[in-house]
Amino acid sequence: MIADYTEAAVCHVDDLADGQLKEVQVGDTDVLLARADGQFYALHPKCTHYQGPLAKGLLNGHRLVCPWHNACFDVRDGHRLEAPALNGLPTHEVRIENDQVFVRLTTNKESLENPMVTPDPTNGETYVIVGGGGAATFAAEGLREGGFTGKITVLTESQERPYDRPNCSKDYLQGEAPDEWMPLRTEEFYQDYGIDIRTNQRVASLDPTTKQIELASGETLTYDKALVCTGGQPNLLPDVDVNMQGVYTLRTLHDSQRLRELGQSGKRVVVVGSSFIGLEGAMSMHKLGCEVDVVSPEPVPFSKTLGEKIGRLMQGWHEKEGIRFHLGCKVAQVEGNDAVKAVLLDNGQRLPADLVLLGLGVHPKTDFLKSIPLEKDGGVKTDAYLKLADDLYAAGDIAHYPTPDGSERIEHWKVAGVQGYVAGLNMAGREQPYHEVPFFWTNQLGKRINYVGHADHFDDIIYDGDPQTDESFLAFYVQENQIKAAAGLKRDQDIIAIRELMQAGRMPSVDEVRQGVNWLDRLKEV
Repeated sequence: MIADYTEAAVCHVDDLADGQLKEVQVGDTDVLLARADGQFYALHPKCTHYQGPLAKGLLNGHRLVCPWHNACFDVRDGHRLEAPALNGLPTHEVRIENDQVFVRLTTNKESLENPMVTPDPTNGETYVIVGGGGAATFAAEGLREGGFTGKITVLTESQERPYDRPNCSKDYLQGEAPDEWMPLRTEEFYQDYGIDIRTNQRVASLDPTTKQIELASGETLTYDKALVCTGGQPNLLPDVDVNMQGVYTLRTLHDSQRLRELGQSGKRVVVVGSSFIGLEGAMSMHKLGCEVDVVSPEPVPFSKTLGEKIGRLMQGWHEKEGIRFHLGCKVAQVEGNDAVKAVLLDNGQRLPADLVLLGLGVHPKTDFLKSIPLEKDGGVKTDAYLKLADDLYAAGDIAHYPTPDGSERIEHWKVAGVQGYVAGLNMAGREQPYHEVPFFWTNQLGKRINYVGHADHFDDIIYDGDPQTDESFLAFYVQENQIKAAAGLKRDQDIIAIRELMQAGRMPSVDEVRQGVNWLDRLKEV
């Protein structure tokens, strides 16, 4: 009899120790082999987010973490544990014969989605999600994964179903990512799981005392439970008419599409602000063929977050490509009647411009909330379960959540996704506190810097490697004699290990870090 499957011996039992990963081949198929607690597992070798090489990631217990954006999977069944990946990993059968490990290709494509329930028509409850970003997507799936079978309605101002927002300032803006890459899920997916995505819906008010949501159209919805995850609204320049032809922000897919179309003709672009999005936008517009000037009051980009050394390094990457910086200055005036002609700086310099891109960060979009106290920055304060009020939850850019160091609010895609997922599970009846260590990444001219933890200020920075001379490095941010955050270039496994140690409350002391730590060995210690 001829076998109707493909199987191969891929290694000896003693070739892999616990915690090790190895990419092997079964026939013409690449497979990731992993060993945890003495058991072997075989999975798809690429992250389902951006196809990151998982063999270069890290295995901590049963947690398999991608090196690129720290998506996390359960190595035992391939299920997705953490954003930014939505899908899990296909798995294969493994058997041991004598001292050899055999893998049989048995990929089940249906295993890509975490197990979720389908709607029950007899369940009359309605849960509403206000917002259409990453937090909303993961929340809807968290509700179904948590067992909620009632009606799920997602209200988004966007014209599109939830999409990959981080790509709007990177490959998509550069014209290197097709439109079909951008949606997070297909329309069929939402139909299959009874998730009603209502686009072009602006919420005028939400009142937790009456559990009513009023839309700008005049329609009123009543909810049993709701999640608010409306994200951020771009900051604008005072006295500058954002409706002037040639003045743009970069927040939405529509923004990215419009800038991509305009940038292809080789315009003169002035980017106001040296934020991560601002410089990613500058990079992308330059790749489209534009002349780009960056204006910022900061003397060094990113110095408040990453420190001056790394800030100067990143500035140098952009300058090497021809992007010009005007630092320590502010915009005095945007010249032009109906359309932008130039940007006048407060030092008297005049920059000719066809387009002005505002990269000034965002503020929480919460003005529609009634009877909910707002924080100074416009955000809202939740408890450890991301609950905002009775039957009302919050997640993502707007949420101040409790940590051992006090309340924190983080603006990043992975954080929003994980918070949305936890909020969805809790709305479905789980009691799961949110206590994840933050992670974010930025891609500047093909170089990815990963950052873990949170330091709103720092007293010192400890470097492992020199950002000025080395191809790779780590930077540790010290606040009150504790390591509160770390950033790394080409140190992906170390960054994963640091985050896992932070998560477990096992970070080494400042003195130990100064002396040097082998992060992979430290993670293995019990």
